[in-house]
Amino acid sequence: MLLAASAVAGPNDDVHAMVQAGEIMPFEAIQRRVVQETQGEYVGAQFDQNSRIYRFRFLRDGNLINVDVDARTGERVRRRQNF
Repeated sequence: MLLAASAVAGPNDDVHAMVQAGEIMPFEAIQRRVVQETQGEYVGAQFDQNSRIYRFRFLRDGNLINVDVDARTGERVRRRQNF
């Protein structure tokens, strides 16, 4: 199940409970770092509850770039550019 970033930062009880339990890092902390480290225009994010992956999306030179981050560790797990 993918959730929009607003749901991650908002009233989603499951995600909030995961953060409170220390299972995943808060969205805002990871978002701030990824946006600073990635060139391009930030266009949004999604969260996959099953894999515990935040996917951040950027536009650069007309290309969509996906940056996947493990919500448990905050480590980047994949970066992919779509043409």
